[in-house]
Amino acid sequence: MSEDNTADAQYLFGHSEEETRRLLLQGRLFNPYTRRLLEDAGITSGMKVLDTGSGAGDVALLAAELVGPHGTVVGVDSNPLILETARKRVQAAGLKNTSFVATDISQLALDEDFDAVVGRCVLFFLSDPAAVLRRLASHLRPGGIVAFQEPGNATLRPDALPASPLLDQIWEWAMETYRRSGMDLKMGLRLFPLFLEAGLPTPQMRLDAAVGGGPEWAGYGYIASMLRTLLPLIEKFGVATAEEIDIDTFEERLRDEVVSRGGVVSTWSFITAWAKLP
Repeated sequence: MSEDNTADAQYLFGHSEEETRRLLLQGRLFNPYTRRLLEDAGITSGMKVLDTGSGAGDVALLAAELVGPHGTVVGVDSNPLILETARKRVQAAGLKNTSFVATDISQLALDEDFDAVVGRCVLFFLSDPAAVLRRLASHLRPGGIVAFQEPGNATLRPDALPASPLLDQIWEWAMETYRRSGMDLKMGLRLFPLFLEAGLPTPQMRLDAAVGGGPEWAGYGYIASMLRTLLPLIEKFGVATAEEIDIDTFEERLRDEVVSRGGVVSTWSFITAWAKLP
């Protein structure tokens, strides 16, 4: 995004209670992969970490655990309401090393002594992610770490065995909605050239997806929560109607479809990239 715009204006998913629930479900599924990203990137005890697009606080909580009581985590998000959820979770965890700031990441006015800047599903929503990456990196000390995790989307679609018509349908609705919104469906893979454009070293990268089955798998709820969040946009762009989607029964129908066939499902993917400044 350009310096004159706001991240808030670009965030397609809005700031509803349903979106907060989706973010919490996303954390339940993907926090192990995000934690591995932070560990592989080199985030460790005593570091000062800037978490961008903090949302409900999942990444900040992971970073806080890794940096320990002698480290510091500062989370930033443009939505002050969701940061209240993040603060409550930090308080419940008994953490004293984590704070949050309600501001636009493209207009940060923070110290320039961070050891790392991190984010999950942040750059996907920005119109000029390379410029934001460059600005974020300016808050790092020499040798600082940049680590981001972004949607794989068109790189690796979700799948099921046996095939799940409902899963295929939600993916068609989601991708068409993103296309009509002008979103970059290759943002995950684009992390490589974005790091270079931002003047960062060549990143190391990895692709992850959650996989599961059986009646208790959290993935059904997460997939349905994404559909619920996208529903206003799906209708706005004429991709499908609320009647066609029947969101209130979607999770149950997806679970029944998969479980009745003894199936297994993979979610959409996430691509991680990390690099260390000279």
